[in-house]
Amino acid sequence: MTMNRPRWILLALGLSFLVAGVADALLPPLRGKDYSALDVAHAFLIGALCYAWCRADGLARGVIPPGRSALLAGVFPLLGIPLYFFRTRPWRRALVSTLWAIGFLLAGLVLAAAGTLLTEQLLSRH
Repeated sequence: MTMNRPRWILLALGLSFLVAGVADALLPPLRGKDYSALDVAHAFLIGALCYAWCRADGLARGVIPPGRSALLAGVFPLLGIPLYFFRTRPWRRALVSTLWAIGFLLAGLVLAAAGTLLTEQLLSRH
């Protein structure tokens, strides 16, 4: 089974959470902050991948995103992704897609936490 471009982008996005979680255990936080420089870079990567996903999804489905929906999804994904769904799908499918996106976000956060915890466990054994 081959994956289309939007799915490859989602795979990259999910893996980025795992990598960021592993790196979180290895990199020190910025002075006076709870996050590292990689976390800041990861935030920009998330935005870029969300933008790329919207563009690829639109092309794969033959839909031109209205206005700047894909751009908003890249700049502010928490608002932009649901807005993209509601502008490019019937409202029921948009609602279901939004719920799937929330689930995807939660899975990414679990991957990041698992990556951090597993890396810390491995480092504490040595």
